[in-house]
Amino acid sequence: MKFVMTKSTPARIAIADFLSSSAYPVDIGSIIRFLRSKNLKTNKVTVYRTIDFLLQEDLVKRVEFGEGKYRYELQKDHHHHLICTNCKKIEDVEGEYLRDLESKIRNKKGFLVKNHSLEFFGICKQCQQ
Repeated sequence: MKFVMTKSTPARIAIADFLSSSAYPVDIGSIIRFLRSKNLKTNKVTVYRTIDFLLQEDLVKRVEFGEGKYRYELQKDHHHHLICTNCKKIEDVEGEYLRDLESKIRNKKGFLVKNHSLEFFGICKQCQQ
């Protein structure tokens, strides 16, 4: 998925490309390492400002998995994450059973959910072997 930014700088374009190609949410350190691998001399402040801009434009989403840091991913269809506590692998998970949860909460509890975050922590299939 590609998106267009109004002020396109080499750093913004590279960060957008990295987020577009990433299969899982990434942290600031991963973004900086990616930029350095592309020989872009971008400081942390520029990365944070770019991420703040992308958040304000509702192009990326910030998630937190109890690691003491935020991760970022492109804004896409609502989904949740599976996080392996052993190898730290992160996978997206979605499905009818999760989509139906909000309507069940509203019907049974009379509670209108405006937003939620749901992550599953456990051991992935590879680490179980």
